[in-house]
Amino acid sequence: MTRINIPTAPNEQTVAAVIRQIPALPQGGGWAITAMSSFTNRTYRIERDGAAFILRLPGRGTERYIDRAAEAANARAAYAIGLGAEIIFADPANGIMVTRFVQGAEPLSPARLKSPADLEGTVGLLHRLHTSGLSFQGVMRLYPKMDEYLALAPAPDLLALRREGEKLRLLLEPGWGPSRPCHIDPAPHNFIVAKGRRYLLDWEYSAMCEPLWDLAGLSIEGEFDAGQDRQMLAAYFGREEGAWASRLHLYKIMLRLLAASWGAVQLADGNGPPEIADMVDRLENRVRADLGDPGLSRHIAAA
Repeated sequence: MTRINIPTAPNEQTVAAVIRQIPALPQGGGWAITAMSSFTNRTYRIERDGAAFILRLPGRGTERYIDRAAEAANARAAYAIGLGAEIIFADPANGIMVTRFVQGAEPLSPARLKSPADLEGTVGLLHRLHTSGLSFQGVMRLYPKMDEYLALAPAPDLLALRREGEKLRLLLEPGWGPSRPCHIDPAPHNFIVAKGRRYLLDWEYSAMCEPLWDLAGLSIEGEFDAGQDRQMLAAYFGREEGAWASRLHLYKIMLRLLAASWGAVQLADGNGPPEIADMVDRLENRVRADLGDPGLSRHIAAA
């Protein structure tokens, strides 16, 4: 396969040049190219002759911490059981991916997840993934991944919080059993609903993992309060699980620290939007407050 050059500052002309090099797409010009909202990657809706796709160009530096071959394999596995969008083209060598655009799709949001039906449907999708029996490529572990990010961007304040967070490691690392296939980035906008069917998009961090990662991530990104956390856990387990509320609280602390560490890498790489700096500060302050909370010992005892 000919290596496709990824433009450093894509525009409509350079994106069209990339499209022409992808053999799985109809050849020739006439593509309508629309930039989509994205964080670190560059994403475009491309359409011609009634066929629409999503083209993903990888963000700067992401090849250092994302396994693109694993992403493609896991995304195809998720599609095969009806959880994801169809993969039209994926080149692990450069991270370019094309998926079929899901017509009529509506992304979820923190506001929509206040609806019990949307919350239960979203949690049900994660439960279906975790219990699917799929064997994803790659393994994701919370503390080693955090250390990987902090090695790439050793921010002193985050390193200090990482040392303080070591006291939770023995509680969190054992998990609740064998690793399961997990999404790892279950932000509400990665869940879409089209014609009554739910899909989960963006599998670039997917791996075998502790399922609590996905639940904690959904809670953080969905801006859940304590009541929504209880609803989420009850929907997932099918019953009230009091101990998991404390375990979830502890996991959210360290997952916020991991997200801040990831954000520090984006800042070091000059990647992503300007809001990342504010995100890192906000997460860092929240983690510092949670680790210093006198009530932390109660959650440690309960977990």
